[in-house]
Amino acid sequence: MAHLTTVVVSLLVTFSFAAQPDNPDPLRGPDVPDHATHSLVSKTMTGRFEPLRVRPEAAALQELDLDEASRAKAREIVDQRGADIAMALVDHIDDVKEMTDMITAGQQDRARERLGEMWGEIDEGTPRDPLAKPLEGVLDAEQRGQLKRLVDEYWEAWIDWELRKNDKARGDPAARERVEHRLAFGLFEREVREAYNYSLKRYKDALDGVYDAVQPTDEQRAEIREIVLEHIRATRLSATPEQRRETNMKIYRLLDDERKEKLFAYMTRIVIPDG
Repeated sequence: MAHLTTVVVSLLVTFSFAAQPDNPDPLRGPDVPDHATHSLVSKTMTGRFEPLRVRPEAAALQELDLDEASRAKAREIVDQRGADIAMALVDHIDDVKEMTDMITAGQQDRARERLGEMWGEIDEGTPRDPLAKPLEGVLDAEQRGQLKRLVDEYWEAWIDWELRKNDKARGDPAARERVEHRLAFGLFEREVREAYNYSLKRYKDALDGVYDAVQPTDEQRAEIREIVLEHIRATRLSATPEQRRETNMKIYRLLDDERKEKLFAYMTRIVIPDG
């Protein structure tokens, strides 16, 4: 949860004073490992279960015999998942703000509960395999069966590992369901973190630099945060140069003369090499 808390707090101070990055697809998720073992389950030499670094549904695609067109469509669906999570954070920015305020007030349990509600809204019914249904449209019946087998086998092995010290719980469907829900929630948290890293982190980094240079008052910080939230809502991560300039000017105008000068100096600084 600590990683997700960092993401949630960071979102509330996120704004880019720079142009969009050169990467033409900043919302693209991580590449699926290119290997074919016909199983997603992997263990170390000591028998320790190794969780995947991508969604099981995405990893399972590598094990299927897909033609070029079907594989390209499947890859688009996987990539779209990252974009959808990023847009969902924008759509829920007020909820993110509310959770951050809860965390600041020491109400971590309430914030975690609210995050769970967001999960249920983003992934209706909090499915274990949210990519399975979208992928149905590009897979034939045999491929869908193969994907389900691979994913189910992986989840069974993962849950077995989590319950390895409790033989009674391993055979208890309710206990297994609770573990599955916890692990699925953890995957959602990771997706939120990845969506942030691919699409929003540059905003926070740029604004942190301005904060360090300008040292705004608490009141100014609060006003800047509201300007940033409105910018995120309005631009949905695709700000035009004009929109960025207008937001820059809103922040500039709310500063006193001394801090305006610091902001101007920061934005126009020239690095002169030594000697």
